[in-house]
Amino acid sequence: MNALRACLAALIGLMLGANVQAQNAGSGTMLDTLFIKLQSATDPSAIRSLEAAIWEQWVMVPDMGQRAVMMRGIAEMQQQELKASIETFTRLIDLAPDLSEAWNKRATAHWLMGNFPASLADICETVKREPRHFGAYSGLGMIRAEMGENARAVAAFELARKWNPHIAGIDGEIARLKALGGDNGADADPLGCGRPST
Repeated sequence: MNALRACLAALIGLMLGANVQAQNAGSGTMLDTLFIKLQSATDPSAIRSLEAAIWEQWVMVPDMGQRAVMMRGIAEMQQQELKASIETFTRLIDLAPDLSEAWNKRATAHWLMGNFPASLADICETVKREPRHFGAYSGLGMIRAEMGENARAVAAFELARKWNPHIAGIDGEIARLKALGGDNGADADPLGCGRPST
């Protein structure tokens, strides 16, 4: 679990440090290409670059006003002003409810504050909008594991690994949780997001 926590911390670092100055045009096609390349990548530096590029695409906001709100929320998170960042990301969600990364950023801030129910709700909104969000699934897995919901944690980690097979420590964490009974839960809603996993 410690290795996975370190990996999630690295993902949060990538997420917070992503460059959002690039153009948003064609980001869906760009994301598709990046995910295809990530599946087959073997070089560690290429993997890191692809992960960073995916985070960059997720953070991009085409509207300049909304982009400013996103950047403000990210800066507040970096400065550990978590309550303020939650308010900022809430405002961004009000402005752009379909922006998956606004939900994910707020989920992360809630998680950092220890508010698991709010984080879980926002993670579910994130993956509804971006079903490949390996960062959200990793966070979901960590929360479910900390809550003792091992089957749901395994389901979330397996989805994270499906979209990014290079997450450090995830195989060991899945094996550990399965050994604790995490392979026994075959309910209709393993993630707890009000829908079956994909």
